[in-house]
Parts: sequence; C-alpha cells; structure tokens
Amino acid sequence: MPPLLVLLLAVFAADWAEVQSGLRSDAVARERLTLYRETILRELEKYRHLPYIVARDPRAVGVLSDPGQAPSANRFLKELAATTGAAALYVMNEDGLTVAASNFDTAGSFVGRNYSFRPYFQEARDGEEGRFFAVGATTGEPGFFFARSTPAGAPARGVVVVKVDMERLETNWRHGGETVIVTDVHGVVFLGTRDDWRYSSLAPLQDMVVAAIRSDRQYGNARLASLQQGPLAQTRLVIGGTAWRQARLKVGILDWTIHYFTPMSEVRAPRGVVWAGAGALVLLYAIWLLVLRSRRLGRVTAGLRQDAATLRDLNRRLVEEIDERRRVERELRDTQADLARASRLAAVGEMSAAVAHELNQPLAALGMFVSGARLYQQRGETAAVTENLDEIDALRHRMATLTQELKRFARPGESRIETVDLRDCLKTSAKLVRPRVEETGVALQLHLPSRPMTANTAPLRVEQVLVNLLRNAIDACQGVAAPVVEARARIEEGRAVIEILDNGEGIPDTLRERIFEPFFTTKPAATGLGLGLAISARIVEDLGGSLATRARRAGGACFVLSLPLAVQGGDEGSEEDARRLDAVDAQ
Repeated sequence: MPPLLVLLLAVFAADWAEVQSGLRSDAVARERLTLYRETILRELEKYRHLPYIVARDPRAVGVLSDPGQAPSANRFLKELAATTGAAALYVMNEDGLTVAASNFDTAGSFVGRNYSFRPYFQEARDGEEGRFFAVGATTGEPGFFFARSTPAGAPARGVVVVKVDMERLETNWRHGGETVIVTDVHGVVFLGTRDDWRYSSLAPLQDMVVAAIRSDRQYGNARLASLQQGPLAQTRLVIGGTAWRQARLKVGILDWTIHYFTPMSEVRAPRGVVWAGAGALVLLYAIWLLVLRSRRLGRVTAGLRQDAATLRDLNRRLVEEIDERRRVERELRDTQADLARASRLAAVGEMSAAVAHELNQPLAALGMFVSGARLYQQRGETAAVTENLDEIDALRHRMATLTQELKRFARPGESRIETVDLRDCLKTSAKLVRPRVEETGVALQLHLPSRPMTANTAPLRVEQVLVNLLRNAIDACQGVAAPVVEARARIEEGRAVIEILDNGEGIPDTLRERIFEPFFTTKPAATGLGLGLAISARIVEDLGGSLATRARRAGGACFVLSLPLAVQGGDEGSEEDARRLDAVDAQ
C-alpha cells in the first residue's frame, strides 16, 4: 500500500513541480522580454530624429530645387551616415525618385532608384513620420527606415530617409544564448536569434496578407512559410519537432511583438527529479521490507544468500539513481551560471542605454551648429562661422567632460568644482534642448532674477540635471492644447532654487515616492528608460543639494532643484522675485 501511495503522491507532485517550473520560466521570460524590448527601442531612438534634422538642412535638400548640388549633397550624406552610424541616408523628390544618397559611390547606389511604393515614403509625403522594416529593394539587406518630409514653405518638396541596420542588435542577442524573435503585425518573423525562422510566420497567412506584403516588397522573395505545427496556442507551440513554451510582449512600435521561447524539456525537468525521488523512496521501502524478511528467514542460509544478492542489486540501483540526481544538479548549476552571464550582458546594455540617453541632446545641438557653420561659410559670414565654431568647441568639451561625469557616477566626489552663475547654467541647458522645443512646439519660458546666483559647484553636472528635467517637462505636456514649460530661478535663504514646471497631466500621488528610483518611468516604453531622474538625483546629492517634486494647483508637475550658494544670505530683490513667482504658481 505505501508504494502505491508514494506513486500517487508523485503524480500530483510531478504536475505541481512542472506548473511551478512554468511559472518561474514565465517570470524570467517577462524580465528578459522587457530588456530585449528596451534594446530595440533604444537602438531605433538614436536615429529617429535624424531625418527630421536633415530634411531642414539646405546642404542635403538643396538638390531638390537645384540638381547641380547633387555631388555636394552626396558627400554630405555620406559623411553624416559615417558619423552617426546609419546604414544609409538618402533624399527623394516628391515622386519617390532618389536624387542624393550616402552610398552614391557604391555598386548598390540608391541614386536614380524610385521607392514610391514603400509605405514610409507615402506616410512621410502625407506629413507623417514614415516608419517601416523591410529588406532593401536594391541591396537586399534588411533594415528599419525612418522618413520625414521637407518642412512647409521649403523651396522644393521631398522626403529624407535613414536606414538603420539591426544586425548589430541581433549579434548582441545571440551572445545571450536565448531564443528570441520579433514578429510584425501579421506574425512574420523578421528579427531574432534564429536565422532559420526568419521571414516565416508563426501561423499560416491569408492570401490577402501575402499579397499586401508582396506589393510593398517588404521581405523580398521570401516564401513566408508557416512555422507552427498543429493548432496555434497562447503559451505552447511546436516548431520543427521541438515543443516550446512561449512568452510575448508588445514592443510599442508598428504593432511588433517580441517572443521569448523556453524549451519544454527544461520546463518539464523538475518532473523527472520528482519521479527520481519517488523511485528512491520506493526503493528504500523495498529495502526495509527485505531487511524484515531477512530477519524472519535468518535461519535459512539459502534465503539469506538470496536476500543478500537482492540487497546488493538494490544498492547498485540506488547508487545509480543518486548519480543521476547529482548529474541533474550539476546541469541546474550550469543553467544558473548561464542566467547570471545573461544578466551581466543585460546590465551592460542598460549602461549603454544610459550613456546614449545623456549624450543625445549635445549630439543634436552639435549637428545644428555644424550645419549652421557650413551654411555661414558658404555665405561668407566669417563672424557667424567663428561664433558657431566656438559653440562646437564648447559642446565638444562638454561631451568629453560628460563622459567623465558618467564614469564618476559610481565614484562621487571627483567632479571639478568651479564658481559659476547658475543663471548661465540654466541658459545653456535651454539652448541644448532647443531642437526638442522646436520639434514639439512647446513654449519654453525662463524667469531669471536680476542678481547673480553664484555657487561653488560642478557646472556641467548641474547642466546635465537641468537638461534632463527640461526634456522630461517637454515630454510631459505633449498632449496639452497649449503646452508650456517654465524655468523659474530665485534665491531663498542662502540657496539657489530652480523650479521646472509644466502644464501636463502631472505625477500621480501613488507614484511620487518612486519617481527617483532607477529604471522607474511614467513615460511610454518607446521613449523612457527610467534612468534620467535617478542619475539626476544622485548628481544633486553629490553636489550637496536636493531634488524634489511637488504638485501644482493649476495642474502639471513641478521639480525643485536646490543648491547652496557661494555667499550665504539672500537679498530683498531675490525674496521679492520668489514671492512674485509663488503668487503666479498659486493662480
């Protein structure tokens, strides 16, 4: 009876162990999917605004009205593509004909090719942002395309396109040793760690869908065969004779879905351990019975010899079972080590995303100043060229120093301290976010006191914090009819107080205590990583200041930055400015 009870319990225990293993697998998959989604969005975000900027640069789009500028436009696009890391940059006229391209001097040049059949061209021509993933019609190489039209009132109408190569992203994924794919809105695999699944669908496609994909030439001449064997399920499916457990997550762009696959053999592994334990218990029970029998038949020599032989055989089998369990334990330890290595790779990806997050604005401003300097040089305005070169040199110095500041984030206390006027830091920060202000149409208002706000601090770190707060405020009021961002500065009780206010939706009270936690964000997944405020709070703390948030009666959010002044004590004018600004905020 006891062996039957053990076997019955083993049946339920094995099922329970498999369910728990599946739940653990799903939890790991959700974490990994979030990290993989962030790597996709960060890779694309680096190039998203490049067509918008180039579409407003006369060196690139001047060829639309003057074909004689094609050689200079080609060279400019080639240099810009090499600098930014873009796979290709090209300009098309309003008919979809490519008139200038960064690969003009290669065998697969886009110049003279017509891509009006691509959806990204049609979307950009209609005034929207064009976004599309496809296999290149000329090069045969896949990539993601961002497109923007030239602004209203330009001399000629056209579309600027940047092609982003996703191969580096896939290479990084393969290093993790996991099975991850990305499918489009139709379920076609176009990105992932399995090359043999590429351009196949998880489920059979309807003829109408296949015809639409062929019409856009999205995946070239791919067969678009179905991978699924049997009925399509939410969490389990069979591909190529292998059973997989599947977890999915929406990427947040073009209705993409990212899939994480775990072999069902790994999920069911605990079931084997349970059965091994049950077998061991049954064997132990058998041994106990044999011991009792041996005592009863102790007088019979033949019986003793037979029982002894049986015991030796059972001992041997028990040792084999123990060795098998040890082998399973070793495999589990190896799997845990692999997961630890994958987590370290994820941490490296997150730090890379943080560096890109902090250098994005200086790079955008640097591109504008370079474009302006070249334009002034063509016009012969030497003074303006010199002024832009000074700005470029300042930004170069800022970016070099900023990389050092990011290294010092883990080692506070090593920043260079200078005596600066914090009003200048606020003006510089406003200048750095100017491209974002012009793009979104947000009204940026500065309210500065008449007296200097002198402090002994690290100016670049202060500007880094202010730029991040201004960008967050601009993003927060995007859905408002008349978006306004205000920066108010005043002196209060021997401290410099800078408030960044917006008229957006504000921060819910339930999230206010978590707003400065690393990787916590209220932004959509496509635009926020959740590192900016955490880094800013750490920087302000290192500088002896404080960073807090408070609600506004008029709606929106308010971030308050406070830093100690070089000279203690305020003045009547500063206190008057503070009272006037507080009165405005109370309205």
